[in-house]
Amino acid sequence: MENGEWRLRIVDWQGLRVEEEVKALAREWGQPRLIERRIPVAAGLTEKTVHDFFSDRWGEVVMVIRRRLDGLVWVMTKESFPGGLYSLPTGGIRHEESISGALWRELQEETGFEVRLQRFLAVIRYKPVLAAGDVQEVPGFVSYAFLLEEAKGDHPVVTGGEKILDFRAVAPAEILEIGRQWGRLSGSSKEFHDLAAWGMFRSLTHQVVGEILRVSTPVCAQNDRGGCGQKGRVK
Repeated sequence: MENGEWRLRIVDWQGLRVEEEVKALAREWGQPRLIERRIPVAAGLTEKTVHDFFSDRWGEVVMVIRRRLDGLVWVMTKESFPGGLYSLPTGGIRHEESISGALWRELQEETGFEVRLQRFLAVIRYKPVLAAGDVQEVPGFVSYAFLLEEAKGDHPVVTGGEKILDFRAVAPAEILEIGRQWGRLSGSSKEFHDLAAWGMFRSLTHQVVGEILRVSTPVCAQNDRGGCGQKGRVK
């Protein structure tokens, strides 16, 4: 489903509570683009392995942090990323945690930034597909992408606990190229049994965000109490 009627069928983990929160976020920060995709799971992985991957999270927040000075977007790389690839900062949403709660927690853990929320960009819903083609018993996963802007113009804080190696600021157009780089992964690594599937998953996030930034100038929702730029909500 893409840009369809405003309905989210998020029933795997959190049910109606999540659907209502997403609607509330959309009312305040703009209706996001809605995407659904199936992601293949390597033949060597079992249903239990996939469930274990989701044991501490049911989704993630994607933080598109725009630099006040020049409009560039912050990306980062971690020890576990293959080939020194960079990515938009992301963070898992814990079970029984709200989307907005995870967003502000992960912002501090990943970047240390003080930011203003500008726009709700996208909801990307994935369905892992096992080699046998059975998707019914495998939990789905959802990415929630938000556009944010630095409140003070600080540089992100590299924290050893998150195993982040570096941050750099890139032009919004480069987000699409980062997505293509993730999409070209193959083989396996110590951290990931199937780099192609992992790369497909991570590539889609950057493709969606990159397209949104390419075709439109991000603006705040009309009912943003503070307006754009200087007066969005600060955390």
